[in-house]
Amino acid sequence: MDTNIHIYYGNYSISYLFRNTNWLYMITINDTLEMCFICCVLTELLQNNIANVIMLKTCYRGKIMIKHQRKIFGIKFDVERINPVGLPLYLTAGRSFWRYTYSGMSFIIVNIPNDEKFGVIAFEKQRALLEKRFESPVAFSFSYISGRQRDSLIEKNIPFISDAKQLYLPFLGVMLSDRLVQQKRINAEKMMPVTQALFLHILYNSNNKPMLKKDAAEFLCVTRTSITRASDQLLSMDLINQDMIGKECYMMPVMTGKELYKKAKPFLINPVQRVITTDSDFDCYPFSGESALSMCSMLNAPKIPVRAIYKSDVDINEISEIDVRWSSDDSAVNLELWKYDPRLFEKKGVVDPVSLAMSLTENVDERIEASIEEYLEEYEW
Repeated sequence: MDTNIHIYYGNYSISYLFRNTNWLYMITINDTLEMCFICCVLTELLQNNIANVIMLKTCYRGKIMIKHQRKIFGIKFDVERINPVGLPLYLTAGRSFWRYTYSGMSFIIVNIPNDEKFGVIAFEKQRALLEKRFESPVAFSFSYISGRQRDSLIEKNIPFISDAKQLYLPFLGVMLSDRLVQQKRINAEKMMPVTQALFLHILYNSNNKPMLKKDAAEFLCVTRTSITRASDQLLSMDLINQDMIGKECYMMPVMTGKELYKKAKPFLINPVQRVITTDSDFDCYPFSGESALSMCSMLNAPKIPVRAIYKSDVDINEISEIDVRWSSDDSAVNLELWKYDPRLFEKKGVVDPVSLAMSLTENVDERIEASIEEYLEEYEW
């Protein structure tokens, strides 16, 4: 059953209706009565319900404010009402407290009732107390502030939001720069191995059509995180464009064939990490180095053949390394350990032309340089 309660304080009379044990509905209230007096009278009688009494005086505006404030700077925050337990009455009377959270960062917004007297000095002190209590940045929310009040708040560096679509949240700008919109630091000087592998895949296999990022990750046998870092690096080098279509990300080269190779050349790396001379059998791996170049040009084949293998495909400790100066074994081979898998782009048992060219960049033999240039010029991109 509903219960009517009348409370008398001096010359003031207040009527309340209890609808149930957990909720308090305000029936009448003398507008001249200060909210702090109401709180003083009701504290002992209502105890835990005092928060509900305060909330009801401003709850309609509070709901409207939360509806508009849930998105700030285009970011959707999780919003929850918090109980300011342990705070003195003058900091809580008539106010509601809300915690905004996004991606590990949070701050408090305090809704100020319309009839509260505005005092910038008081708010400056209150802000310090509230931030100490909540261990979080605090901002005040007003239904309306004048231009002078706004300027005073900004001058005192007091964060605020108003219904008039004015806001001053300097702490949020710092949070955003630290957590949300921090510019990615991408090394645009040289490609990472996975970036070069992705570039080669786009160069040889895109056919001037958009390529799904997840398909590229599957082809290269790398994680989506790795492919994202690689595509971001290619994007920073202005070698590709990226577009989101639905939930899928597509990559598109800015040009094709030889033109794309020439644009990318300053960023390309030597894929060879180490060369080992061995007499082990690696005949199933593609030719590379001078052996590959001799098969694509007029250059003579080297005395010791050269083959390429992905460094992760072999245990170096299991390879028997030899010194050809002290060995007469005709089965010797110079085995190049590559930073990405050379078999991804091999053709007819020979490594791809771009990787081949980059693997020989440190060779100062003019014959080799001329053969590479000739090979790339005649290559059908």
